[in-house]
Amino acid sequence: MSQSVIKNQSSKIIFIVGPTASGKSSLAMEVARRHNGEIICADSQTLRKELDIGTAKPSKKDQMEIPHHMVDVIEPYADFSVTQFQAMAKKHIVDIQNRDKLPIVVGGTGLYIDSLFFDYDLDSHAENNEYKKTLQKKTVTELQALVKSNNFELPENSENPRHLIGVLLRKNSNKKNEVPIKNARMFGLLPSDDELKRKIASRADSMFSQGFVDEVRDVIDKHGEPPSRLDAIGYPIALEYIKDVITFDEMRELFTRGDWQYVRRQKSWFKRNEHIEWSTTSDEMIKKIEQVLPS
Repeated sequence: MSQSVIKNQSSKIIFIVGPTASGKSSLAMEVARRHNGEIICADSQTLRKELDIGTAKPSKKDQMEIPHHMVDVIEPYADFSVTQFQAMAKKHIVDIQNRDKLPIVVGGTGLYIDSLFFDYDLDSHAENNEYKKTLQKKTVTELQALVKSNNFELPENSENPRHLIGVLLRKNSNKKNEVPIKNARMFGLLPSDDELKRKIASRADSMFSQGFVDEVRDVIDKHGEPPSRLDAIGYPIALEYIKDVITFDEMRELFTRGDWQYVRRQKSWFKRNEHIEWSTTSDEMIKKIEQVLPS
């Protein structure tokens, strides 16, 4: 996102980041209410149609109150690159600014967020289909070795072959040493580990009570079994329960454990960004944002 997308010198872009279950989505809603904002979701799973409960997608009520962008963009199992995300999100940012409203980028997918905040030059890294086909035949271990041998930075999820291939195709364009775009401020919400674990467990129970397993059944009936590369943590796990491979308690344990492992990867990714202004509570962050966006 070059500086030219900024409507004028006073146009601001607020980024609100943090790990899963930190409370960043609710906080973003409050900021949007106070400052005439619209939300751009920087999440690699909430952009998938039909995957609602298991991805903690913004509720229909929230979406009706505050416009949300980059939600329900692709089919459930479709591939979606950071290049595609960046291009679509930029258009929304420009549109929001042109209507004299505040763009609020919210999410936990680090590469999506950084592609906007640092304005990664992704257009010049067009995918080489033949090279991509060659990479797709390699194991995760081989891909990791190739990334390291090129002195590239491992992706947020270094166990996912699609993410590793993305780094190689982009030629490591996701380095963290860029200067942020003008008038952008990034705020991070990071409760204690004990609080995050409590929230993850509570959210898992809420998802199951809302009918998460039935949602998975509906998606499978319509689209077949989810591919192993699907990053939406709960869906392959729920499939194991549906097949009677694991018990309900085992499913819940795997779900919460998977979320916590993802939180650890998110924290590792975000801590390398020195531009994030961290808070441990929503009230603390609101005060910081109010200093940047006075009423």
